Amino acid sequence: MNDAASFREVGFLSEQCCHGDFASEIKQSSYYTVCKDLNKLGQSVLNHCHIHPDDEKEVYLTLHFQRMLSHFQSIILMSERGMTHQVEIMARCMLELLFNLVAFHQHDDLLEAMTVGNDDQRREVLIRLYNQQLESSTFTEEEMTYLKKVINSADEDDRDDIQVFMKAELAGLLNEYRTTYQLLSESVHSNLHSLKADLEIDERSDAIIGINTRADHQDRLSTLMLTAGDYLIAGVEIMLQIHRQPEEQSSSLETIKHKARDVWKHIVVKVSHR
Repeated sequence: MNDAASFREVGFLSEQCCHGDFASEIKQSSYYTVCKDLNKLGQSVLNHCHIHPDDEKEVYLTLHFQRMLSHFQSIILMSERGMTHQVEIMARCMLELLFNLVAFHQHDDLLEAMTVGNDDQRREVLIRLYNQQLESSTFTEEEMTYLKKVINSADEDDRDDIQVFMKAELAGLLNEYRTTYQLLSESVHSNLHSLKADLEIDERSDAIIGINTRADHQDRLSTLMLTAGDYLIAGVEIMLQIHRQPEEQSSSLETIKHKARDVWKHIVVKVSHR
C-alpha cells in the first residue's frame, strides 16, 4: 500500500488518518494526554501483577483487567484516526468487562458460580438476586419475568443465563447499564438510528448530500475517551487491592484521577440525538 494514499483511496488505513491535522489536534489535547498517562500506569500495574495459579479469583480478575486494558489501548489508537463508532464499540466492551470485574470482586459466590460452580450454585445466586429485588426493586417487569423464568426452569442453568443486566446490578452499576451501555450498543448492533446518524443532510433542503465516515470534530471522541478512562481507573483500583504493587502506583493513580477530573470540567458532553 502506498504510504501517501489518501483517506478517499484506502479509508482509515491511510497515513492521512494518523498524521493529518485532525490526528494532531487529538494528540495535543488534554484528554488524550490523560488517557496516555493512564494507559502507561495500567500497563505498569499489569506488568507488576504476580498471579497465583491456585487463586482463581485473582486469575479471573486479572484476565478481565488485561482485556480492559487492551480495549483501552485500541480506543486510543482508533481515536487518533477519528474512528468514532469503533471507539464506541470498544467502550461498550470495556463497560461490560467492568460489570464482570466489579461484580466478581464484590461477590465471591458469583465468581465461583460462573467459573467452577454447578447449576445449583448458579441458581442460588439468581434466587438471592431475586429476593433482593423483592425487597428493593431496580429491575423492569420484563427483567424480573426473565429472572423468575430462569430460576423456575427445569433446564440446567447455563452461565449465559446470568445476563449483563444482572451483573451490572450486582456491581452497583445498573444506572450505567441503563444509560451509557444502551447508547453504545447502538453502534455495536448498527441499528437504524446509529446508521442514519452518519448521513450528511442539507439543512435547507433536507436532502442527503453525503456520508460522514470519520470524525471531523473532537467533541464525541473526547467524551468517549474520558469515559473509557473512568472505566480503566476503576479497574486499576481493583488491581491495586488484589495485587501487591510498588508504592508509587497508588500515588500515580491519584494524580491521574485528579487530572482527569480537571479535564472533564472543560468537556462539553453533547446529548445523543440518535
